[in-house]
Amino acid sequence: MTKKHIVVMTTGGTIASKPSESGRSQSGALSGEKLLEQVTLPQGVDVTLEVISLLQKPSNAITLMDVAELYRHGREVLERDDVDGLVITHGTDTLEETAYFLSLTLPKNKPCVMTGSQRAPHQLGTDAFKNICDAIVSATHAPLSQWGCVVVFNESLFSARYARKVNSFQLNGFESPGAGPIGYIDGPRVKLYGAALEGALPVTGWDWPLPRVDLLPAYLDASPALLQACVASGAKAIVIDGLGRGHVPPSWMVPIKELVSAGVPVAIVSGCAQGPVNTSYEFSGSLADLASAGVLTLNDISARKARLALALLLSNSPRDALRGAMERLMS
Repeated sequence: MTKKHIVVMTTGGTIASKPSESGRSQSGALSGEKLLEQVTLPQGVDVTLEVISLLQKPSNAITLMDVAELYRHGREVLERDDVDGLVITHGTDTLEETAYFLSLTLPKNKPCVMTGSQRAPHQLGTDAFKNICDAIVSATHAPLSQWGCVVVFNESLFSARYARKVNSFQLNGFESPGAGPIGYIDGPRVKLYGAALEGALPVTGWDWPLPRVDLLPAYLDASPALLQACVASGAKAIVIDGLGRGHVPPSWMVPIKELVSAGVPVAIVSGCAQGPVNTSYEFSGSLADLASAGVLTLNDISARKARLALALLLSNSPRDALRGAMERLMS
């Protein structure tokens, strides 16, 4: 077997923590080099590792500018002839968002794998080194490239589009509700359950900074003033994390219609962990009502990820072509 060259890019998070004087964890305190010193790969995995410490911060502090830098460095790495795969370590709080952004933008020519940990390296039963090990093993598996950027966690592989953090502290931190994992890692072996469905090509030509897209959860008796406040403070579009099949309080319909008429894109997804939106009901604030008002209805994606997709498309698509571009990306 030919020795593989894998680049490990670190950005901080729990996986790069060390203990503080108070007994808590200092997230992102370890450099990539220090972190990789403690990783042992399975017998038979022959790799050369190159470490790039890009950031050292908790993932609640990751910004879109950081993600853009991660994209730029990641693209440079994946375009190098001497590199076979890329691993990115990241805090778990926003890992699913960064993974999805990179899945939409990076070339799908080589494996790109993201991972993190629920327990810091110094904590009892840490999953930090096992997850890094599994991510490196996965990055040597060339067929994984067809899935774009993927998430490795707890010996499972997840598509970036469907991966969600489902537990705040236990080792099974990530799952893909309704979709399931795309495979698993067992020591040196990577098993994929099937080929990736043909998806959209990476989004190209987007400008920086990205347009601001705000995210609003719908909830019992939520104030409609929230919608206007988003736009008044600078949002160029809104994604609604809707109720059930894609519903909002009836009082939201007037400002939503005003925003759509003014050319502000409004999209809605289901806030449920599983299940698509659907126009199966007819009442004020139903999905049928929203769709007739011109709201973009999106299936099988979380609001946090829909926000990123909409921002990317807003940056390079004419407003009158936005609906078609979003439908192609969501297919």
